[in-house]
Amino acid sequence: MRFLITLLVVLIFNIFFVKSQVQYVNFQPFLNAKCNGNSQGIGYSIQLDTCTTYDRNNSYLFKSSSNQVKWAQYSVENVVEPVCSGSVTTTQTVKVGGCIKNTNIAFDESSLPANQYFYKVSISNQPLVNSNSYIKSFMYNVDTCNENEVTNLQYFSNSTRAIEKSTSRPSSYYCSGSNQPYTYYCSIWGCGPTYTSANCQQINSTSPTLINQNNNNNYYSVFCN
Repeated sequence: MRFLITLLVVLIFNIFFVKSQVQYVNFQPFLNAKCNGNSQGIGYSIQLDTCTTYDRNNSYLFKSSSNQVKWAQYSVENVVEPVCSGSVTTTQTVKVGGCIKNTNIAFDESSLPANQYFYKVSISNQPLVNSNSYIKSFMYNVDTCNENEVTNLQYFSNSTRAIEKSTSRPSSYYCSGSNQPYTYYCSIWGCGPTYTSANCQQINSTSPTLINQNNNNNYYSVFCN
């Protein structure tokens, strides 16, 4: 009897642990339709079952079941926190382990892909990031900044080019020889590099992405790995 009770407690604990464990959906970029070889481009790693945003104009909610990932997109306007309620703009379902074309997959309108990619879709317990990448990570509603609490991140392989939707101007993302992140951006005043390193900066009204600003316990980091 004691053995059965112990076994039951262990099973309940394991079920609770699996269900409560944070998981991420990963979109790993490749240049070919088989998603093999070197991964290169703009990638994403996003916490499941959590409303999130990259650009303040679109919010997303990702869910996983039966070896599939489904997400809903909500169109919002300059929000100070992600909103995943009301009318859904689009929905999409993909197979875990699949290799999909990046059509309609650009979660950040400030950094649209300049090239065609194919994304390998996977699920992991930690964010999946390519090495030698420029990384933007976000953490929300935490007592202290902790990279283990990442809500969503976006990464750019070194020298990746992207387009800002509102201006159609290109920018490129780099990691320097000393592993410092910087962008090379062209505007009406000319082109030049800007170093963008940030370590656990509090998200506020001037941040490129705002997540639940009211509780003031939200952070972002920009770094190279």
